[in-house]
Amino acid sequence: MLARGFCTYTVLDGAAVPVRKRRGFVEMAVARWSPFADVQSHVEWVGDRAMVWAWSKSQVEAVDGVESRPSPRRARPESLFRGEPRASGDELVTLEEGFEGRVWRDGVMTASCWWPQVPSLGEWNEFRRGAGLPPEAAAPVAVASPLADRAWTTPKAIGVGEAFGRYGGMLALAAVGIGTAVVCALLVGVLALKVSIWQLDRDIAEREQSLERIIDARDGAMKARAAIDARIAMRPPAGQVELLALVSGLISGNWQLLEWKVPDAQTLEMTARMANPDPRAIVSAWEGSGRFSAVTAEIGRQPDSVVVKARILRAPLRKGTGK
Repeated sequence: MLARGFCTYTVLDGAAVPVRKRRGFVEMAVARWSPFADVQSHVEWVGDRAMVWAWSKSQVEAVDGVESRPSPRRARPESLFRGEPRASGDELVTLEEGFEGRVWRDGVMTASCWWPQVPSLGEWNEFRRGAGLPPEAAAPVAVASPLADRAWTTPKAIGVGEAFGRYGGMLALAAVGIGTAVVCALLVGVLALKVSIWQLDRDIAEREQSLERIIDARDGAMKARAAIDARIAMRPPAGQVELLALVSGLISGNWQLLEWKVPDAQTLEMTARMANPDPRAIVSAWEGSGRFSAVTAEIGRQPDSVVVKARILRAPLRKGTGK
């Protein structure tokens, strides 16, 4: 089971895609929409609409202790085991870690957002506006939902007697309809039936050919994008001029650069002179910028010098938050 905080969420419309091709359609759509390079996902279909949770495989494996565990055959988000599906409306559900806002339409969770704490009224109304709902005057009340034994998308089995009791009227109407259809079929001429079948087969074949061309074009575009991404990944995370500008903005006060080394494309080592150097503040500022990791800062040979080493990170893409 995967914590909701690791996931992003979206809904895909597959009404125009044949059932046998929906798996490939979802894989291509998730690859284009997801902000993760090593994306994994879970999909639940409700009619012609797919509810999709996506996450980064490396981010999940980076959690303490995960490396020593065997990889699960199937990961499913915690959201599926909290609460119940609704026909419409919105709700704030309490999770093991954090809270999840949900908006429902026609039995589909059309929008979802995760917060580490109970969202403020402003955050809640921003989420509602993004889902096409008007703002509210009061902050939401979180609903405590215990962890269920099975996902709320799992069909609930009913007995034969209950099925007849619940759907008896519909079954009777269906029986009448079937009988009427049989009588009508006997009255229809063989020639008219064959013509109708031929026209239907031709229409289906034309639609499938059109969808095949669209999917083939998408396959080609995805392959081209993968080749471009591979070439971009070979570039250094940042150039020398960009690094100098970043470092200048991260170290406050008056200081003097004594030594600057880039042993490889992803490593920076520098020595600077400054009054009363604070290694802890330097490490915090560098790692907080999102452009450096594994930062170390040590007092140099002179008490007014500091040696900083760090791993250079590529500038993140500007994409949405975990909605």
